Amino acid sequence: MDGNGSSNLMQAGASSVDVDDANIQAEKLEDFCSPEWQLRSRHFLVLSSAGKPIYTRYGNESQLSTLMSAVQAIISSFSDMSDPVRSMNVGQHTIVFFTSGPLYLLAVSDRNDPEELLRNELQLVHSQIVSILTSAQLTKIFEQRSNFDLRQLLGGTEGIIDQLVDRLDTDLSFALGSLDTLWMRYRLRERVGKTLLSHRPKSLLYAMVIADMKLVTLVRPRKHSLHPADLHLLFNMATSTTFVSGEHWTPVCFPKFNDQGFLHVYINYITPKVALILVSADRDSFFTMTQCRENVCRDLAIDDSLQRLEDAAAQRALHPRELGVTGLLQLYYRHKTLIQHFGTQFEDTVDDAQQRRIINTYKRLRLHMTKGTQKPLRIIYYKSEKDTVLAWQSSTFELYVAVVPSISVKGIIRLVNSVLEWIKQEEDHLFVVNAPSY
Repeated sequence: MDGNGSSNLMQAGASSVDVDDANIQAEKLEDFCSPEWQLRSRHFLVLSSAGKPIYTRYGNESQLSTLMSAVQAIISSFSDMSDPVRSMNVGQHTIVFFTSGPLYLLAVSDRNDPEELLRNELQLVHSQIVSILTSAQLTKIFEQRSNFDLRQLLGGTEGIIDQLVDRLDTDLSFALGSLDTLWMRYRLRERVGKTLLSHRPKSLLYAMVIADMKLVTLVRPRKHSLHPADLHLLFNMATSTTFVSGEHWTPVCFPKFNDQGFLHVYINYITPKVALILVSADRDSFFTMTQCRENVCRDLAIDDSLQRLEDAAAQRALHPRELGVTGLLQLYYRHKTLIQHFGTQFEDTVDDAQQRRIINTYKRLRLHMTKGTQKPLRIIYYKSEKDTVLAWQSSTFELYVAVVPSISVKGIIRLVNSVLEWIKQEEDHLFVVNAPSY
């Protein structure tokens, strides 16, 4: 690219960043009396048991201090009862509460979201905070000073929590409880995995390569694996703007693994779209991890695997038409054994509002299918004026498909069978089937 082209590209990138920064600043100026704040469909708030503001997705915590105090009073008034407040409905709004130790969390939605769904999302927000501080540190801080302002310790990490809250609204990964995987050639995935394993230093516990929130491959101990929820939090952190440039060495708590302490994580983008994540229990192994990264990159560059990895990461998600069927708007397939999933992009005709509505429908249907009953539902067919969705689970998979309204039930079944046959043929390329272990 010539000098003028590079200059224009840099100017375009700068303009995009400026717009994003302006939007964030505008969101933070909102308060609960402003029309913009009140028109938000969903809110997530975090406060201490003493009523101190900690986090809000929209608005500034300090400007919402009166609202936070009211929330603290509501929760406290029920705290001595055997049945503490869990949720309430106010007009069209569903309000859900979640308390854990010294932290109170609140979700508000005007989209008729199920209580269970909102509570699960609040638990994830809580876990993201724990991943930054640990439960032990949170407990100790508030035992010593009940009115401590936790924002002093969370400063600079608000963007990570913001990103999580936004993804909860649009990404089904969290509701599925499985890892999204990058579609790529099996031999390239295998090559990357073997390279990670061959250059593993003794102090390395886990190594993984991701593209955005999608897993390329990982290396783990033979008898242990990290919980998908912990990896979701780690991937969300690694893909935030804080970590996209340079080398980073940071303590991270994995709540499902051990919420009382830290492991130490190395994050570096080895290509513009691909991140290498190395996890160690040794806090002094930064230079060892740096050397590991250099060895891995040097090895992958020998046969152009590093560039091919970047090319795979740069590809958009599969289009529904690429599955060889007509009438499909979008799908998610969850592999129960591997605890992994993949999803197509939406058909071009589906606008943002319909996309969000379909994702919300998937979440609702999954809640119905996975409830702990003796005879869980296997197939749910949902049809409204605007959407047609089928959810189907067997002993080995879960499938969620949205189709055009004109397709009959028999037509949907034929479409699903064709999709399942395609997935069977492409399984090695869709999923991390044989993750390296040591």
